[in-house]
Amino acid sequence: MGLAEDILHMTVRIETQRLDGATSTGTGFYFNFCVQDETCIPVIVTNKHVIENANSMTIFLSVLNDDGTIAERKERLEVNGMLGRWVMHPDPDVDLCVLPIAQIVDGFADAGKLLAITPLDVSLVADAEKTSALSAIEDITMVGYPNGLWDEANNLPIVRKGITATPVGFDYCGKKEFLIDSACYPGSSGSLVLLFNEGTYRERNGIVLGTRLLLLGILYAVPIRNVEGVITVTDIPRVYSPGMLNLGLVIKAERLLEFEPILNSALLANQSVTMAG
Repeated sequence: MGLAEDILHMTVRIETQRLDGATSTGTGFYFNFCVQDETCIPVIVTNKHVIENANSMTIFLSVLNDDGTIAERKERLEVNGMLGRWVMHPDPDVDLCVLPIAQIVDGFADAGKLLAITPLDVSLVADAEKTSALSAIEDITMVGYPNGLWDEANNLPIVRKGITATPVGFDYCGKKEFLIDSACYPGSSGSLVLLFNEGTYRERNGIVLGTRLLLLGILYAVPIRNVEGVITVTDIPRVYSPGMLNLGLVIKAERLLEFEPILNSALLANQSVTMAG
């Protein structure tokens, strides 16, 4: 597959049944931590609020045929007994968590099913050095499941485009975050925010020929505004309803690196796997 096709298999759809009986959807994505030689610790990354108060959870996975193509069927992974395995970001104010999946990957392999996983890793994280080459305004690609929408038949996410609304190299309002200008809806939480260019792209020093892929961050929230409307057929004089600003708050990808000391501990030593290829 080409890089664009690979991007479609970086994410997973997460469906949760909450303690209050409500259901919700969110986005997760594959990431390899602690890459050493031929081993790594594979995880699924999402926002803390996606899994909070979940009574049960289903993650939808794609598998490969024997010839390496994507199978038409998808696998439902019920993580009810693994809810306690999610590792929270060490900073309680950072809305990120990860689920180590080495045992899950091995379990599917033992059953003769090879998961179609396209993980990101530390080499693709937009750190300070990489962001120094970026323009103050960049095109972005967001991958996830807005409003729960997806290609159910092919287990594929929805891809959206936008721009950086604040420079990635700056900490928006003093936090390691930035804003994007893109249509963001519930279900998009946990979506990848990528810098993805094919053919040519622009850097501070001019135009570059080639392909570029960087993980800029993870969407976690949207600012909204209250729209006041006058009701003429009721005793209530006005109503406020949320209005979308088509802006998204994004946690910088560099905050993922703060998981590595935790995942590299002896407690998760058996969560590493040998990388394919």
